[in-house]
Amino acid sequence: MDTAEPTSTLDRSFLQAVRRIAGFRVSPRQLGPAIEALEQQRRPVTPEAVANLVMAVEQGERSARQRRNADLWRLLGAYLALEGKPAHFEAQRALVGRVRRLLGERLSDRILLEVAVALGAAGIPIEAQRVAAVVRWLESRLGPDLTAEAIRPHLRRAIEATAAGARAQQPRHRSARRT
Repeated sequence: MDTAEPTSTLDRSFLQAVRRIAGFRVSPRQLGPAIEALEQQRRPVTPEAVANLVMAVEQGERSARQRRNADLWRLLGAYLALEGKPAHFEAQRALVGRVRRLLGERLSDRILLEVAVALGAAGIPIEAQRVAAVVRWLESRLGPDLTAEAIRPHLRRAIEATAAGARAQQPRHRSARRT
């Protein structure tokens, strides 16, 4: 199977292979976010890789809020799993909760998810402090009333700006060698 062509991953034989590996009836809706995460991070899209991500994400019960924007929640879980972090529904809610504690309750889940998923797509570890820093940068440029549509064109720049700021704030280590 040629994994370079995204449509080849959505055929029936691929879905059946993922289901065999996962051990449960994986829906095409569950495949999409896993495939997108693998493609964004330029990793091989194989039935094994997709099944592993789906299994990591689909553990536990989704809350009512996770039924809204379900694809973004699943995509967040896929990126967390690719980082080797817990990716189940409860872990996803915990991450968003940490971001909310840093920023307050003023923003929708959709905004926080869009930012977290953009970090994952960029290959940057998804951490509450990073998500909050990107949101603050966006608010400083676009104002406090952010929408998903308004932030999308600015996400890349916000991520680059906050990543550069984080590197500048890191303490420099001096050589332990003395002459």
